[in-house]
Formats: sequence, structure tokens, C-alpha cells
Amino acid sequence: MGLGEDLRLLSEQVRKRQAFIKGEEATKQALILPFIQALGYDIYDPTETQPEYVADFAKKRGGVMEKVDYALHLKGQPALFIECKAADATPEDHDGQLARYFNATPSVRIGVVTNGTRYRFFTDLQSSNMMDATPFMEFNVLNFSDRDVELLRPFTKEFFDATSIQGHAEEIIFVGKVTALINELLRNPSESFVRFLLAEVELVSGRVTRNVVERFVPIVKKSIQTTLLDMMTKSIQQEIAQPNPPSAAAPSPAEALQRTAEVAEAPAVAQIETTELELEIFRIVQKQCAESALRQSISYKDSTTYFGINLGKVTSWFLRAFTNGKKKSLVTRLPAEQAAMLAPGFEVEAAPDGIGKSRIYFNASGDIEKLRTLVLVAYEEEARRQSSGSADGGASSETTTSG
Repeated sequence: MGLGEDLRLLSEQVRKRQAFIKGEEATKQALILPFIQALGYDIYDPTETQPEYVADFAKKRGGVMEKVDYALHLKGQPALFIECKAADATPEDHDGQLARYFNATPSVRIGVVTNGTRYRFFTDLQSSNMMDATPFMEFNVLNFSDRDVELLRPFTKEFFDATSIQGHAEEIIFVGKVTALINELLRNPSESFVRFLLAEVELVSGRVTRNVVERFVPIVKKSIQTTLLDMMTKSIQQEIAQPNPPSAAAPSPAEALQRTAEVAEAPAVAQIETTELELEIFRIVQKQCAESALRQSISYKDSTTYFGINLGKVTSWFLRAFTNGKKKSLVTRLPAEQAAMLAPGFEVEAAPDGIGKSRIYFNASGDIEKLRTLVLVAYEEEARRQSSGSADGGASSETTTSG
């Protein structure tokens, strides 16, 4: 299995074990050693994974020799220290022992503090061979994304290189700080940011006073909101047009910034236009639903990305028709396996996260007639969900028109 699969399996195990683990030693055995193993290290080989590591400079504190819980060795030298805490402790509350060992061991450039679920990674960006006071990265084994897995990959035995990790850490910190700054500027444009924009667009002649800046702050905010909406809409449209995009490596910060700039320069999307095909689909679905004993009225709500059919409110949708891309499709809330059984002869797949559960491809409105059983089941499932008060969210944020 790959790193992502190993970590997902470990995550399931940690969820099952966590409530039964008491104390630091049990945490090490049940949670932390399996994590080290998932990174590719041999936990049974003390020349590679050395528990209770004692360095030559170690001193006794309170009559007890200081030790690091684990030292991971590469090429015969310690390369990474791990300090362990009990599962019910917070990893922020470490006592500085890891820092003392880190600072006195030149071959070690990475230190980790963990309680078996949260792993906080430290290095020495501020001052060489002095562990930074704050971590450059945190990994939560109970809550991680594919991107988090890729950020963790450089720490595996196969890819571990302290020098490259330093650059890796600098990039993570830089991206984090820039992201936080941009987020704050987009929400609350500063005076200097507004002045910069006014200078770039050359909109104001003469001296830019504080009164001028204050007058343009709400205009800047509105411009930012419009740009972000256009970017989001374009991204969704591209995903719909290419339902099965090839996997690709995560872009570097520079590439991501360039792509953002390219999207921002793109023209605004067209206004919503309900097509004859969408109206025909609605008429067919309306006729099919009228055959149900539940007899709930249905309506539609169009958006820039899809045509939604619902039970009177957009959160109670049961079909979404995507007709603008290269391939036309219906999306439902039914699991893909169930949809495949209800739509024999049609191509069915799991829908992308956030837009539904199953996607059924079709060629023309006439195909909707052949999908009668699927439509009825989706309709009746949503009607029952609505009547039980458990209809979940799904409203579109775009400007829409309804029938």
C-alpha cells in the first residue's frame, strides 16, 4: 500500500483504540509506533528506531537520566527525535527536553512532539541547531487531506533528507503567512493595500488622501467579492467540463500564484440562461414524479453551473442536470451503487465531493424517459427525507431563476 492508504488504515485503528489507551507507554505502543512504521521505518530494528535514546551529553534531572522517547537513525546517525506524550495530553505541553537534545545533536534537524494523534514538527529555521519555539507543520492522524499526506511524505524513510526538509519547512511557513495575510487583506483591505490598488489602476488623479481611501474601501471590497465569485464559478465549470481529470502533483506556491492570476484575468462568466433542454428535462421529470403516490409538487432553480430540481426549496433537491459540459449528466443523492442498478445501460460513477453522490451520463432529453425508475426513487427518497425533517444543505450561492 502507499503512504496515503497506510495512514487511512492507521486513522481507523487510532479511532478504535484511542478511548482505551491510558498513559504514555500505551500511547507509544498502540498509536505512535504504528505511525513510525507507516513512514517506512523498521520499528523492530534498534539501529533504525531507537527507543529511550540517551546522548553522551545527557544529564540527570531529579535523579533520572534524560532520554528522548525515539531517535530515528539514518546512515548510522540520529536524524529525527520524537518526544511522546500520553493520548489525553496536549502535545503543546512539552517540557523542553526535546529542544535540549535537538540543540546539542548537530545531525538532528527535525524534532517531533506527539500524543499519538497530533504530530507537531519542529526544525531550526530561526537559528542553526536551536529548535524553533513554534512548529512549522502539524499532522493530525484523525483529520488529514491528500495534501497533508504529500506534506508528510518528505519525512518517510524513503524520501528523508534534512536539507530538503528545511526548504520544505520554509515554504510551508511562507505559504501559511502569505495566505493569512491575503485572507486578511481580502476581508479587511488595509489603507496601504487600497493605495496600492488605486496607484495600479490609475483611477485617482492627484493626491490620494485618507478620505479618498475611505471612499474606495467598500468599492475594493465589492471588487474582491466579484473576483472571488468569478474564480470559484470558473473552477466549478472546469470541473464539470472535465469530470475525470488526470491526477497531478500539487503546484508549487509560484505556480499556484500564477494560476490564480490567470483566473483573475479571465472574463466574467455569462449570465444564467435556462435552456430549452433544461426545461424539457424538467417537464419529463415533473410528469414522472406525478405518477408517485407521494404526490409532492416540484420546482426548479437554475444556476451558472447546473439546473436543480427540488421539492419546493433548493435544499430539498433530488436531481441536478449538468448540460453545459462536453458530457451531459444527472447528479442524485443516491449512492453510486444504487444508481447503477436503477440505470442499466447508462454510465454511472460517484459524483465529485460537494455536488451529490452519483452521476449518470446521458445524451439527450429522451434518455430521461429511460431513467424513470431512477428519477422516481431519487424523488421519493428526498420526499421522505423532507417529511422526516432531515433534508440536508445544497443551496446554490449563484444568482438563479426558478420556475
